[in-house]
Amino acid sequence: MLYKKKWTLKHFGKIKEDEMSKKICISPEISQILKNRDIITEKDAEIFMNPSLDYLRDPFLLKDMQKAVDRIKEAVDKKERIFIYGDYDVDGVSSTSILFLYFKSIGYDVKYYIPNRLEEGYGISIEALEKINQMGCDLLISVDCGITSYPEVEFAKSLGIDVIITDHHECQSDIPDAIAVINPKQPDCNYPFDSLCGCGVAFKLIQALTPPEEFKKAMYNYLEIVTLATICDMVPLKDENRIIVKNGLNMMKDGRNIGLQELIKVCGVDNTKIGSSHIGYSVGPRINASGRLGYSYLGVELFTTDDRKKAKDIALDLEEKNNERQLIESKMYSEAEAIINSDKSYENDKVLVIAKEGWQHGIIGIVASKLTEKYYKPTILLTIEEGMATGSARSIKGFSIFDTLVECKDLMTKFGGHEQAAGLSMDSKNIEELRQRVNKIADYNLTQEDMIENIKVEYELEEQQISLDLVEELHKLEPFGLSNPTPRFIMRDLVLANIGFVGAAKQHLKITLQKDFVYEAIGFNMAYLADEFTRGDKVDVLFQLGENNYNNNRKVQLLLKDVRIAHPKSAIKDFTSIKLFSKIVPEDVNDLYKINYNLENNRIKNENFGQNEISNNFNIEDVSNGDIFQYFEENTLVICNTLNGFFRAYSDLSLIDDEFDVDFGKITKNTHKIKLIFSPYLDKLDLNIYNNIILYDFLYNKEEYSYLLDNVKLNTNFVKYYDDKNKLYLNNIMENIIPNRNEFITIYKYCITNKHVELTLNKIKSTLGIMPLKLFVILSVFREFNLLNYQINETENTLIIDFTKSSISKFNLDESLILQNIEQLRNKYLESY
Repeated sequence: MLYKKKWTLKHFGKIKEDEMSKKICISPEISQILKNRDIITEKDAEIFMNPSLDYLRDPFLLKDMQKAVDRIKEAVDKKERIFIYGDYDVDGVSSTSILFLYFKSIGYDVKYYIPNRLEEGYGISIEALEKINQMGCDLLISVDCGITSYPEVEFAKSLGIDVIITDHHECQSDIPDAIAVINPKQPDCNYPFDSLCGCGVAFKLIQALTPPEEFKKAMYNYLEIVTLATICDMVPLKDENRIIVKNGLNMMKDGRNIGLQELIKVCGVDNTKIGSSHIGYSVGPRINASGRLGYSYLGVELFTTDDRKKAKDIALDLEEKNNERQLIESKMYSEAEAIINSDKSYENDKVLVIAKEGWQHGIIGIVASKLTEKYYKPTILLTIEEGMATGSARSIKGFSIFDTLVECKDLMTKFGGHEQAAGLSMDSKNIEELRQRVNKIADYNLTQEDMIENIKVEYELEEQQISLDLVEELHKLEPFGLSNPTPRFIMRDLVLANIGFVGAAKQHLKITLQKDFVYEAIGFNMAYLADEFTRGDKVDVLFQLGENNYNNNRKVQLLLKDVRIAHPKSAIKDFTSIKLFSKIVPEDVNDLYKINYNLENNRIKNENFGQNEISNNFNIEDVSNGDIFQYFEENTLVICNTLNGFFRAYSDLSLIDDEFDVDFGKITKNTHKIKLIFSPYLDKLDLNIYNNIILYDFLYNKEEYSYLLDNVKLNTNFVKYYDDKNKLYLNNIMENIIPNRNEFITIYKYCITNKHVELTLNKIKSTLGIMPLKLFVILSVFREFNLLNYQINETENTLIIDFTKSSISKFNLDESLILQNIEQLRNKYLESY
């Protein structure tokens, strides 16, 4: 049993009122989220929720800032020709726009140049410098690019052009020999915050160029645009980034920038309720779309115009470009998926390297991001044109794609970026070599556990905590982004009451969940999950809290991020249940005798544990209504005997950071990890090594409790985490898995007629008229009498049966050890309690 994503709780147990929540008038739920972000004092909480622009740092702490200011002022005094050289994404367009607006505010005419993404690619190029030189340029100021442009800066100098670089991307070994290089990521830059976006660095340049008292007013001319860039460039929303975005979002509600106002209208976003998600998912992509299709200048024109009609026309044009981008993106994504599905070797690759001729340069980054999100693998996507491959790379947590490309730089003509995203170009002949080398690096640096996305969850929400008031209060924690993610919660053991689909292509999953209350939940682009569940299943859900306001009827809506089975509606039909129950019935018939515990012959292995300590309560701590997580630590043994207990235990253990082992019958390997064991042979366990023994189920009889107590070491915590409801579940299962004689005859006739059968597990009931788990018992009995062999193909989710005897003598079902043991298993439960 393996979940596709790991959920890790930041806080275990119930949320309690604390001093901080009382003092600053916030709910205990919000207070706990702040603690999860290491904000534990009243003062820190106030700063976090009300970050003032007064906390902006001194721009002259940035290396070379004074040099840059002096050279720009000299250029203005001498009336030199200045060019701003930007990038074509939101960050570059925004950086170019605010620097252009600064020069406009001081009445100085400057020009800007943004390379055409489709024709020129990323960064400063020789061809672009030649064009700029022909137009006349004395000083070039780069924004959001240039840190890797060492040869290009040398070429500019040869043309008589001075260069100032402002950038935020990772530095390579050679820093360009420019007049000034402003980048907080430079090794010898002592600026206390190195996670500004490119527009943030340009904003600091404007701050340095403006007298302090004047800047207190002037900064509002730029703040909305810097906010847009900071959110869309996915930099950590802490320190100065949080100050900028929190205040910038508040400004957008009134809207000082005409162009941004009109674009927000086109997006259909209510500017009075605008948040970081609206910027990241609606506004930003429309700016990016123009750059991806070769029209980056539209974004700069939008943000720098004073003409509302022109702004409206540009916003509508951007909307059209975005629609075009979506069509191209959809086609490219389908083609990339087809390549992956047609080549099984991609299944073993930890890094996806995919290339195709004719793909759109500007869309590759988006598709690479989507593939990375779906497969949770670093992805490099390349388009091939005239023997050259150009593309984008995206990565997962813990794997620096930039550092990986540095190790492969001999294969590339150009590359740049940072830990999670990069751009590159190379000879197409080197693609396969790149694939081999990046995967070799990934094999060394990434474990299988690293390839499972680990989603951090604030805590487990109780039903009474879910309300519109909590939804409203969560807004106090905005803006959300890196380092301050949108809070995610879990609820468990919800009944899946209804499954539906919405969207033009029915791509969104809409489900109804029920516990004491009923909840509506929607999972965008998660329709594929529906195949894994059936109405009536119990599920665990991971979600963000949202609001559905339809016809002025406001109610809480769960925004799904993941769904997984808590317990199937019918365990006897579930594939996982079949695999688990098979562990009770060994393939070797001789092993069947081991199921009968000879406890009386192994009563006491250690005389120090006398029977005088054994009483009717067995010295077991009952935590069935308490906090089980306090016992999850090294050298802990978790015992479960039923499928229900296994599902509960696996779900609980999956929420902790520590790894755990799963064994069946007996321990296969001794480690200090937590051990989850299903249907154990008690006399095969070395109980002395465990600090905690946790029972998720009833044991078979009272003698087994005595056996455990007699064989554990002193001071072992011996706890039970079950109640009478667990016994009712077991009784129901045991009554439904033992076949009757007619069912044996039916399956026997079917097997002898068909000889070799391969059935998908979900068609067993319709084909044979019997539940899968009961069929499994019948086949196990037939195998016991050497009539057939069978196996479960987990990859294909099929059952394969091979009948080995063409004719046989009669056999007596009463002689089956399997049936005897299952009957004994049932009787022990039904009779002992």
